[in-house]
Amino acid sequence: MINWNEIDTILLDMDGTLLDLHFDNFFWQELIPIKYATKHHLSLAQAQQFLKPLFKSYEGTLNWYCLDFWSQELDLDILGLKNEIADKIAIRPHTHTFLEQLNQSERRIILVTNAHHHSLNLKME
Repeated sequence: MINWNEIDTILLDMDGTLLDLHFDNFFWQELIPIKYATKHHLSLAQAQQFLKPLFKSYEGTLNWYCLDFWSQELDLDILGLKNEIADKIAIRPHTHTFLEQLNQSERRIILVTNAHHHSLNLKME
């Protein structure tokens, strides 16, 4: 059991903890294949067949989280595309209440994320 009286700092992840993953999942699994197929004159199935192993090969690396890398690699305006669907960014249920209670506890709260700074700025708007 955690003794909360001994905890003075809380580290929180952003995506999947405070924010719903729908935005990111939709972006990478649906929008990017469509935009890539259109840009490179491929069928959606061909684009998905190309992108799936490409994405897999960069999982767990710093490039995985780098919008500049993916913009260059895919020849797409990744930040612009993220901005187009920013309305899909949503906080998880009870996040506001949770953060308010943490704030009242006078503990230090730190957001820890590997998100690219442009993604972070977009999600914090």
